[in-house]
Order: sequence, then structure tokens, then C-alpha cells
Amino acid sequence: MLKLPNLNSLITFINAAQTGNFAKTAKALCITPAAVSQQIKQLESHLDATLFERSKLGVELTQAGHQYLYFANQAIESLQRGQASLDQLKPQSIFTLHTLPSVASLWLMPKVLQIMEKHPDLEIRVEASHSTVDFSLSRCDASISFGKQDTSLNHDFLFQDDVHLVASPSLINGIAQGDLDALLEKPMIHIDWGDDNAFLPNWQDWLTAASYHNRQPNKGPQFNLSSMAIDAAIQGKGLLLGQGLFIQNALKTGQLVSLSDITLPLRKAYYLTYPDRTRNKAAAMGLIEQLKNEEG
Repeated sequence: MLKLPNLNSLITFINAAQTGNFAKTAKALCITPAAVSQQIKQLESHLDATLFERSKLGVELTQAGHQYLYFANQAIESLQRGQASLDQLKPQSIFTLHTLPSVASLWLMPKVLQIMEKHPDLEIRVEASHSTVDFSLSRCDASISFGKQDTSLNHDFLFQDDVHLVASPSLINGIAQGDLDALLEKPMIHIDWGDDNAFLPNWQDWLTAASYHNRQPNKGPQFNLSSMAIDAAIQGKGLLLGQGLFIQNALKTGQLVSLSDITLPLRKAYYLTYPDRTRNKAAAMGLIEQLKNEEG
């Protein structure tokens, strides 16, 4: 069997390949530049190959370095997956749910608090981020996703949302009810979902549906989070095409008012996504069923 290199040398090599600088690698790994250089030399000696071209500006991978980097990354990722798989065998009393930030703050948290009030023995942890969960590396039990993800995962339909034309009462003060022409002179708040923009109805879609075929959307503030866009609308910064389930509380409290019966559906639904291992946890599946029953 081939003798394998030192694990620390592999980690140092991968970091140096990313930074292109031994000093930056040393700082990131909390070791000295001399230690970085020594570990790289030991790895090169072990492999009998030059992995980096050195210069005053930094280091660059050689052809051999590029080739070896692929396998080094695979090895480290495999070890991480192995460790994560062992973590998943440990008993867990906490149900960990991942979701998007706006879903967490505007829809999920009230539901979670209601469930915990009914079942005080339950422990629920919510993780909010835009990243997609890698269940092979994460201890998350489930994720609320916009659209379906990996086909190897389980996807339970949660809800289909639509957008509504809304605004703060202060913004539309003095405009007659139903006077769309006057309303549409106001600034329009825009939401940028990046790669998911194609699935979110925009102002041009709504104007077309309202028979304003030749009208261009007005300028206004732009946000990448629905929660920020809703806050701006509440502050009277512009008209908003707000997601129904996200604005329902603001409508109930009168912070926002609905301005039209014209609504447009999002082109993807929201799903509760989870791996097969979650099926083996009765408590986790019970919580998933409760969340599905709390969709309104």
C-alpha cells in the first residue's frame, strides 16, 4: 500500500492553492510562513513532484499541482462526509430546520413558536441562509426549499404563493380607491432573487396582467430579500408586489393595504425537503407533518 501524505500537509496545500500566497495561508491556518513552506516541501518530496511555481508575487500551481489538487479536495471532502455520517448516528433531541432568511422571519417563526407552545418538550433549531443544504455534511433534519432540489431527497409540498399589489396607507393617502393610474405613478420596490428571478413575477408581468401593456415599471429601491422589501413598503418607500404569505401579518395590522385583485402565482412552490435518514426519526416526521398542517 502506498504511504499517504500527512493530513496537515494536504490541508496546507489546498489552502495555498486557494490563496496563491504562503503568507496568507500561514495566517489562515495560524502557523508561520516557514511552517507552510516546510509542509509544502515535504509534500512535494513525498510525491516526487513540484506542486508550485514560486515567485516574488506568490505561488502558482504547476500542471502536477492542478492535477493533485483535485484528488486532495476529494480526499478532504470524503473525510468530512465520513465524520458527518458518524455525527448523524449520535442521538439528537433537537430538530434542526434550514430555510431561507425571509421564509424564516416572515412565515416560519410564528409557526414554530405555535408548535413549541403546544409541545413544550420539543427542541427546534432554525438555520436561515441562502445556501442549499448538503444533507450528507449537515445535521439538518429538513429544509424548506423554493422548488425541488436533488431528486434523491424527499419533497413534501408545503405551499404555493402568489404576489399582491400592496403599499403603506401613508404612500397612497389622497388617491381615490381603485385609481390605478394614480397609484402607478408612485415608486416601485423591486426584488432581485438572482438565479431565481425567473420564478418570481416582476413588475412587467403585473403591468401586463393589468392591461398596461406599453408601460414600463417605475424606478425604486431594490432588495435581494423579501423581508427588506416589505419593510421598505411599510415605511412608505414605494409600491410592492408582496408574497401573500409573507405580507399577511402586515395586512392584518394595517401596515400595508391591498390595492388590486390582480395576483400572480410564483412559478415554483415551496417544499419541505429531507433525506431518507429523517424518515427514521418519528419526532422529526411528526414535526414535518405539523408544519405541513400550518401552511396557512
